Parts: sequence; C-alpha cells; structure tokens
Amino acid sequence: MSQSFETWKKEGTTYHLVPTDKFKTTTVLVTFSAPLEEKTLTSRAILPYIMEKSTAAYPSMKALREPLETLYDAGLYADASKFGEEHVISFQLDVVRGDLVRHETLLEEALDLLEQMIFYPDLTEGGFREQFVKQEKRLHALRISSLYDDKMRFAQQRLLELMAPGEAVSLSSLGTLEGLEAITTSSLRDTYRSMIENDRIDVFVVGHVTRDEMEEALSFLPSHSEKTSHYIPALKQVAGVKRSSETQPIKQGKLHLGYRVAVDPTSADSIRMQIVNGLFGGFPHSKLFMNVREKESLAYYAASRYAALNGALYVYSGVETQKAERAETIIKEQLVDLKAGNFTAEELTQTKAMLINARRQILDQPGQLIGWLNGSKMRGLTLEDEIHIIETATREDVVRLAAKIELEAVYLLRGEE
Repeated sequence: MSQSFETWKKEGTTYHLVPTDKFKTTTVLVTFSAPLEEKTLTSRAILPYIMEKSTAAYPSMKALREPLETLYDAGLYADASKFGEEHVISFQLDVVRGDLVRHETLLEEALDLLEQMIFYPDLTEGGFREQFVKQEKRLHALRISSLYDDKMRFAQQRLLELMAPGEAVSLSSLGTLEGLEAITTSSLRDTYRSMIENDRIDVFVVGHVTRDEMEEALSFLPSHSEKTSHYIPALKQVAGVKRSSETQPIKQGKLHLGYRVAVDPTSADSIRMQIVNGLFGGFPHSKLFMNVREKESLAYYAASRYAALNGALYVYSGVETQKAERAETIIKEQLVDLKAGNFTAEELTQTKAMLINARRQILDQPGQLIGWLNGSKMRGLTLEDEIHIIETATREDVVRLAAKIELEAVYLLRGEE
C-alpha cells in the first residue's frame, strides 16, 4: 500500500495534494478556519448554507444547479464544522476527470463555479438576500433544536459543557438559538467579509492533477499573510471528578463519561492511543462491549471514542436508570483492567488489524483521503508511517498510555421512573 501526497505553502495558503489516477473524479476542498468563538459561531455556522444556495451570477438554487448538470452532474457543497478549537467553513467540488470524457476544460469550468460560490456571493446593498437569510434561519433553528431530540448528542453536549465550561471545545458547532435570532442580512455579510479577510485557508485536492496544474487552477485564491493554527488546545490536569444529571421523559437513560488523556495530539503516541481506545471501547471485541453490554447486560450499547485534539476520551452508553450506578462501576473497572495489562495478545492483534484495515480503506474514497489529510496534517505522518506505528506498538505501549487516562466528568441523563 502506498499513496504519496504533497503539502506546501504559497502566498499564505496551504496546499495539500494527493496526485492519483485511481479515481474517475477530481475532488477539491477549500477550507476557511478561524478560532472558535461564541460571538461568531452561529453566524459562521449558517453562512455556508446560504452561500451554497446562490451566487451573484446564479441568483437561485436552480440557476446554480443548471451549469453543474452540464458538467456531468458535478457536485458543489458548503458546510461548517468544528476542528479542535477552530471553526471551519468548507467548500467542496467533485467533478468527473476531463480526460475520461474528452472534455479537457472540465475541471477549469467546474472550478469557476467554486470560485463564484466563494468569492462572488449573492449580495445586495444591505447584505445577503433577506428571503434566503429568513429561510435558512428557520431551517437552522430546526437543526439546533434537533440536538435536544437526539438524546445521545444531547448527553454528549452536556458532558462537554461539564468538562470545559465556557471553553471553545464545549460549544456546539451549530451555534445557539439566541445567536441565530441576532443574525441580520448585514451582520452575515460582515461575517463573510471577515472569513475572506482573516481566516486561514487550506486547499485539499485528490485527483489526476500535478502541483503546477493545481496552483494554476486555483490562482483565484487571494494572497494573504500566513495565519497561525489554533486547533490544538493545551493539555489539562484533572482536578477532581465533576458530576451532573438531569431527568427527562425518556425510556433509555444516557450515561456518558469524560476522561482526560495526557498525550500530545501531534505525537506518534496519539496514534498508539487509538489502540488503547480500540481495546477499551472502540470495537465490537472491546472490553466495554463484551463486559458492560454482553456479559453484565448493563447497557443497550457501550462504546468509547478518542478525541486527540480535545485531549479526551469519551464513553457513551445507553442504560436503564436504575442500572446506571452499576454500569458506571463496571465501565471504570474495564479501564483499570486495561491499565493492568489484562488483555490478550489476540485482542491486541485484532485491534491493530482493524485500525490498519480502516487506514487502507481510506485509499478507496477521495473524501476519506481528504478527511485523513485534514486530520493528520498536525502530525506530518504518512499513512504508511501510521500503519508502522500501529504494527510496532507493544503491550507495554498500551499499558503506558492507558495510565495517562484519568476520569474527569460523569453525566447521566435519567429516564423518568
């Protein structure tokens, strides 16, 4: 398995290229990143949804989709997300390779639409068009409200707020209803201008493209001063276990535990920590699944996730409220077991194999390749590097890293009894 990639900086923009003829499409992702702040979060969260609806040259969704259809149904999307302590606005283009359909200018024509969406939005003297802003505010209010209906997401959000009150990591990527209410056509225009003028820009390309071709095709990107990355938070010490609980009219309770992980997310140990998480609760053969769910029948589900950028590991479980205390005890025991090295060579081998297989599958999807590039840019490692780190990890590595995991918070969403 081998897949080369190049990363370089030019005129303030960082370029990431995976030159390959493996795919029949070319995928281009342009991201704008800024520090995650509550005062700008909601406006930034709604902005890409409005920008993908129309541009100055194509003042409706129908008008914008028509040229995409003529370009062999090219896809053009905008989105917003969190990455560590940064807020990221993304614009993605997927288009068929021109050499495969005898349309040599296909990529250039598709990129023109991407340029239109990013740099020539549908603005009036007062800002973005009021009808689109009103419509999107209604839709975004539903997105924010849906967090309450999804009890797993709701419980996780509460856990984050418990672990890091008032900090960037605890902010929902969607923003707040209060922030949404304050948005106007002109304030949204100001948010857009700030994004263009102040955000750090990264470009990711996967396809049959050379470095020179990539730079030429994306020459519409502005020159700007290099921006500092803000996505990696400082590692934190645990000062006692925080607890919180709420009761709602639900049948299945949600028990979420938050652990601090004293591992630098830019280090090779952050790759090895994925093995620890896999053994603990990341896979169907993990301790949480086999013991909390299967053996003890204390949870409808029980799993864990390692969030390297947050310096944290989260446990999710769906429980009957009356069994929550016992479930918490058994969950904690699984980590104690792991720290003591109580796992088999077969379990370690299986975990490593699943992590390696997941990385090999990345090579089969352009979107996954870009996602991996974006997530791994802080480490400067290739896929082969990561696989080697996993393959050579030892039992001693697992025990050493498990010792760096410390419980910080427990949140229980109780069902009414």
